[in-house]
Amino acid sequence: MELKRRNESGQAVIEYVLILTIIVSFYMALMTVIDKANLAEKLSGPIVGSYAKTYKYGHPKAKGFDEGTPEFHPRAVIDGKVRLFINPRN
Repeated sequence: MELKRRNESGQAVIEYVLILTIIVSFYMALMTVIDKANLAEKLSGPIVGSYAKTYKYGHPKAKGFDEGTPEFHPRAVIDGKVRLFINPRN
């Protein structure tokens, strides 16, 4: 008794399209959740806020001339002259 083969041409393409559809649907759902919950802004908040000020001025609450009056800068006032402490660049 002989076994008959079914015509299975195109099955790999259909499986590929189904897997690709699932991956794209998952990606789009994830992007929608990230957009609606403002997760990108919440995650980047410390990087553009306190970390940036700490790197730029040496203190997380520091302000420069761009933000108004400079405050919280590591400095020393000697004989009326202001000395700012800046990390040397190598």
